[in-house]
Amino acid sequence: MATRKLWIYSPDVMPRLEYTAGVIFSTVLGINYEITSDRRKIGASPAIIYTNEKVKDQFVIRPSGLLLDSGLGHASPEVSYLDEMPLLFPSEGGSIPFDLFSAVFYMVSRYEEYLPFSPDAHGRFKGTASLAFRGNFLRMPVVEIWSRYLAAELVRRYPVLTIRHNEYNALVTIDVDQPFAYRSRGFLRSMGGLVKGLAGVGAKPSDRIKTMSGEMEDPYDSFSYIEAQLKAHGCEALFFFPTGDQGEYDHNPPYRDHDYGEIIRRYDRLYGSGLHPSYRSAGRLKTLRMETERYWSITEHHPEKARQHWLLLNMPDTYREFEEAGIRYDYTMGFHDEPGFRAGIARPFPFYDLSREKITGLTVVPFQVMDGTLRQYMHLQPESALEVIRSLITATRKAGGQFVSIWHNTSLSEGNGWEGWRRVFEETLSMQKV
Repeated sequence: MATRKLWIYSPDVMPRLEYTAGVIFSTVLGINYEITSDRRKIGASPAIIYTNEKVKDQFVIRPSGLLLDSGLGHASPEVSYLDEMPLLFPSEGGSIPFDLFSAVFYMVSRYEEYLPFSPDAHGRFKGTASLAFRGNFLRMPVVEIWSRYLAAELVRRYPVLTIRHNEYNALVTIDVDQPFAYRSRGFLRSMGGLVKGLAGVGAKPSDRIKTMSGEMEDPYDSFSYIEAQLKAHGCEALFFFPTGDQGEYDHNPPYRDHDYGEIIRRYDRLYGSGLHPSYRSAGRLKTLRMETERYWSITEHHPEKARQHWLLLNMPDTYREFEEAGIRYDYTMGFHDEPGFRAGIARPFPFYDLSREKITGLTVVPFQVMDGTLRQYMHLQPESALEVIRSLITATRKAGGQFVSIWHNTSLSEGNGWEGWRRVFEETLSMQKV
């Protein structure tokens, strides 16, 4: 039986509806579709009627008004449940009990992050403040769940429709905030650290001296271990490197440092890499551009991929700056304080600039979990951390999505409170296998 096109009828075809339909039917489900404001085009074809008009014998979704609006209102939907599936924007008189289009748009556009909120000390939107966390569905890829629910209901009515089967995959990402504890620190910084150590503050002077003289491996140099594990488990990986100037929150070596440059070039060649824009670069396009130029001087290619240091994501400014700097893929979409699906989706998706009401050319690649979240924010022990990771892998696998995790070379050094976390890393790599 030939696959038929799905029509979506709406009296008004707005950019929000066009974007949301693309996420649901192209990004997630793989259904050929077309949006129209002319019902005469539909005939007897499979169709979704997205209207509050009176309709008989059609598949209807009743709109809440969010997709027909423009600008920022104060949409703050209540959360209800249909069995175990969370619902937003409930409605009556339709073929399904909620405005699924508005629910998807609310999540993937990050609508709530454009509204006034109470940031943390670094200006970040907290996971605990999100509707998903408060509604107890942050660890569920609800956009995937809603899309599959819609697909099942559509196929029940229109068996001629076929749904794409999405293959699960996994990506390990390594943020190299500080490649070395002692090496490549410069004379003044090294002497300052040595003086502090002699005063009983910070690293042992003997360890610093042995490392700087080459007698001992640098404690943060876990790259050989990481590389061996990635190879042993057959993982796809991506490394993010900073090239900014040193500061209170930026501890990378100078971008001209020889040893650091060798690490960047090696892992860019072996796995691929992206830019890790500095803390200082957030909100400073000129600084971001300078850092992209430095990255190019090391790798001899422009950084198309980036993840903001400290996950400093400010909607929509960060993404506008990325686009201005020529960055095409963002890997910052995830919360610093809670694991889960920040945008409710388990695969890359296009960024919609809500302030400008337009689909952009930037692709957002969300992550589900970060090592620092589990230990430093949630204060989990390795065994409990593994349970969280296992549940996220299971949810992502069920959705046929992409499981993305963040690790740091420093957290895999087995020191400074990270003892036992290599086992978490290794078991994650085993669990996430396709």
